[in-house]
Amino acid sequence: MSFKCKIGLHSWDGCKCAECGKIRDAEHETSKDCGICSRCGRILEDRHDWSADCEKCSKCGKTVENQHSWAKDCEKCSKCGKVRENKHLMNEGICQVCRHGTFYDESDGTKYKTIKIGDQVMMAENLARRPTKGNYWVYENKESNKVQYGFLYDWEAARAIAPKGWHLPAKAEWESLYAFLGGEGKQVFEELRSGGSSGFESLFGGERFARGAFNSLGASAHYWSDTQEENKQVCQFKLGAYTETAGLEKADPDFGLSVRLFRNK
Repeated sequence: MSFKCKIGLHSWDGCKCAECGKIRDAEHETSKDCGICSRCGRILEDRHDWSADCEKCSKCGKTVENQHSWAKDCEKCSKCGKVRENKHLMNEGICQVCRHGTFYDESDGTKYKTIKIGDQVMMAENLARRPTKGNYWVYENKESNKVQYGFLYDWEAARAIAPKGWHLPAKAEWESLYAFLGGEGKQVFEELRSGGSSGFESLFGGERFARGAFNSLGASAHYWSDTQEENKQVCQFKLGAYTETAGLEKADPDFGLSVRLFRNK
């Protein structure tokens, strides 16, 4: 060993000293495989990036097999988002394995994701169908909000919007969904939120007050029911991002809320 190496003045070539061969845990050569240094041979843990594809590292290109998770959706990996085609086992529009399906709205060509939870089939996306009566809005009149969150409807529009074979759910149907998912506000919230195991994929699309002000985008989700309560208030189903809870509340029928339609049995 040279004198320089003895006193710590190594001649580093990446992770390896060119004179004495000492190895340091820095500047490893991982272009061929993030998990092993091609210069010194050291095994490196947790260096691969599988975020874009569970079976191919986006940094070094290494491939592995059988790492995708298709349990939640037969055609979309729940870990990396990769999609595949023709894997659903369909019966009456719903996959018998993962409970997902689609509904094609012939009025405007929109395709909606659907999900079966318990014995109820419902939309897994907010409705963005233009009504023939009543009022509707896009949050803050921004087209990008319509694409992500759908329309906000007053109750008159929400009650008249459903295409054939679908309907605005009654209070009892929201109660049934709530009970099926555990009957406790925080647990139901976790099931229904985006990424939750139920497949409902709720987004926090906010609401519009009767006098025109928009409120709570990113903070709460509000879904109409078809049930009117006392004092002309209407039952709504709400999820709150800050409280992390879900449950039934009341709303003014002139408010603008989101719509998730349920399929007729």
